[in-house]
Amino acid sequence: MSLQQIDTMVDFAIAEVSTTPDGHRSVVRDLARKWPDVTGAQIVFVLVSAAHAIEQVFGAEPEPRAEVQQTFRVAALLSSDLFALQMRGNFAPTGRDLSIYWREEDPFFLKL
Repeated sequence: MSLQQIDTMVDFAIAEVSTTPDGHRSVVRDLARKWPDVTGAQIVFVLVSAAHAIEQVFGAEPEPRAEVQQTFRVAALLSSDLFALQMRGNFAPTGRDLSIYWREEDPFFLKL
């Protein structure tokens, strides 16, 4: 994965969580579908980077922005799926692997 691809993914995530009120609900599954060959860890990195970038744009506010909190939240929830797949022996699951896992085992991100 190139830095350019990471930047593209971060920009995509920022746009998705910032332009719609519930963008955080679909961003994880959309990243996995749009980039099926990237690892889940890279998707977590993209989500955290997007949340941080949004936070930096708006600076220090008394209350964290909802989209920042929700993006950090879905990144944390995604990490639990990555751990579940790791416990099954898949140590570097891709977006494709995650999509399969969600369809077959845990549809949380498909229904979020």
